[in-house]
Amino acid sequence: MLLAGSVIFPAGKVLGQNSPTPAVFHLFPAKNGKRNLAPGTRRTKFRLDFGAIAKQYYNADPHYTSNTTGNGAYTLGLRMEIPAMRNSSVLIGVEFLKQSFTFDSYFFAPGYSFLYDGNLIYNHAISLDEVHVPFEYKFCFSQENKNIKTFYGVIGWVYRISVYDNSLVTNIQSGKFVWEGQNDIAPIYSLFFNPGSTILEICFGYQHNTLRNGNAWFFEIAYKYGFSPLLYTGNNMGSNSVEFTLNTLAFKLGLKL
Repeated sequence: MLLAGSVIFPAGKVLGQNSPTPAVFHLFPAKNGKRNLAPGTRRTKFRLDFGAIAKQYYNADPHYTSNTTGNGAYTLGLRMEIPAMRNSSVLIGVEFLKQSFTFDSYFFAPGYSFLYDGNLIYNHAISLDEVHVPFEYKFCFSQENKNIKTFYGVIGWVYRISVYDNSLVTNIQSGKFVWEGQNDIAPIYSLFFNPGSTILEICFGYQHNTLRNGNAWFFEIAYKYGFSPLLYTGNNMGSNSVEFTLNTLAFKLGLKL
């Protein structure tokens, strides 16, 4: 009987596995099973943006200028976003700014005496290209790796470098060409070298996040305030010195990848 029982016991185990409701133990989980994954950790990303200048703010001496008008501007930027804390990041990168504006003023050719008689009959059309190098702090109002929609702010210091400027002067009364030249604009308070100065930038933005990989698209409003006024000399001879400030308000649209 002992022999018979030993034969029946394993057979019963085998029959139990073939029963209508077997209790099966899986050593390895199914590969196609779905799990609820927590949002990934924040990683260093790159931000590419395009901006249209909504407003150009000028402030020049009304005794020497009139009818100052901005003729449009745009920006192209590339920044690296480095996570710093749970809701903040450090932004470093480079941005290109191109703008143009015009104003009426005097014009004194080399060798002529100065006569400020109030007749501002010369139109000065200025094209200005700058490279900006930002060092900024970004802070979010909610965790961007856990929320699809987030709002954020940016504040920081920008190094401003004038890389190209062109001045075209025409006589308003006759419409005739008078003079054209480059390298006539420079900061009054330069830093490191003559074309360089500093800017304070303040931004407010909206970001639409992809939680799976941390990518996003964003829209922001950015205001830049230049600490140093700019000096325009007119014909590079110092005879048309016009000091003015130049600040901008931009709307930017970009991608975080």
